[in-house]
Amino acid sequence: MLRTARSLALALLAVGAHAGLAYADAPADAPLDFSAELKELSAIAACDGRGFDEAKFDKATVDAHCKALAPIIERYKTEWLTVARPFFADLVPADIPKTVVYPFGGADLMTVLAVFPDVHELTTLSLEAGGDPRQFGGIDKQRLARSLALHRQFIDKLITVNHSRTLDLGRLKLDPMPSQVVFGLVGLATHGYEPVSLKYFRLNDDGTVHYLTAADVAAGEKAIGKVKSTARTLRLAELFGSFELTFRKGPGAPLQTYRHISANLDNEHLAADPRPIKHLAAKGDVTAMTKAASYLLWWGSFETVRDYLLGHMVWMVSDSTGIPPNYLDPAKFEIVTYGKFLGTLLKGSKEGQDAYVKAWAEQPARALPFMFGYPGKGQHAHLVVTKRKK
Repeated sequence: MLRTARSLALALLAVGAHAGLAYADAPADAPLDFSAELKELSAIAACDGRGFDEAKFDKATVDAHCKALAPIIERYKTEWLTVARPFFADLVPADIPKTVVYPFGGADLMTVLAVFPDVHELTTLSLEAGGDPRQFGGIDKQRLARSLALHRQFIDKLITVNHSRTLDLGRLKLDPMPSQVVFGLVGLATHGYEPVSLKYFRLNDDGTVHYLTAADVAAGEKAIGKVKSTARTLRLAELFGSFELTFRKGPGAPLQTYRHISANLDNEHLAADPRPIKHLAAKGDVTAMTKAASYLLWWGSFETVRDYLLGHMVWMVSDSTGIPPNYLDPAKFEIVTYGKFLGTLLKGSKEGQDAYVKAWAEQPARALPFMFGYPGKGQHAHLVVTKRKK
């Protein structure tokens, strides 16, 4: 017992040293709060203007990144946001739930806050892991420059084509920055929100949240052992897979909560590990959103998450990768179409495509002056609202 206690104490000291903060002084069972790392990441990667420790990070490198990022964000604001924000302000009902679920969404706070600026609680779910927030603290300026350039490249692509590919996002798994957190922070800075706190969690068997403690991290690092390089980075990313980021519009404004759950949402994985569905079901009625989701909700292999949405969503906005009409009970749901849809560019089921083409053909033309997710055949922008009937 003494040896076990001593080992845990040493491991906790290592966690504190690794993080560069006084985590070793925190109780072993207290949730770890990475607010200091959050604020540094926001200043360095999202260029929020709040400053960072120039003794730890090369100012010239950060300044060069922020100078290169500024026109990308300005292009997003002038070419997309100024058109999309008024559209969504008119489109989104005031009385729908402020709890939003966004499957296959990654850390797309950029779009969520354009659609739902007053969201109370957002949950995204995707394969991507949040990432270890401690890794970037000691990197040299060359690696920092490479990391910032890589993230900037993906932000630019998201803004240019309005979606990111899972295959592309896989390139970020070995980066020292927690990429999903970085993308969330860029979204916050772009829309004028400030980050407040960052915690990591795993789901208990009943779907409730268990925040990672110093003891959890120490145990996780012990399980990883002496594995080094690529394998270690990937294992640490899994340990820090799901995170909770709180934010607000400004001092005194109410806190808003964003959780990202790293999970495979196909039927097989959710049958083996139903915790994500239990977590979502406990929220009751929700508002939903998805876009650029590879048409996964069209397939039988994603029936579990599709059935969850059909049982809990009150209102959903999506591109054609949402739930197609062939899965909707007309007694319970109705859809409203915008833009033009003649078919999919990526492979989807014939039943889903035919159902959507028919729906667009039967409804009056409604303009959509911006791209939302994937373009359809002919590069047409399109959007669909799915509503539960009252």
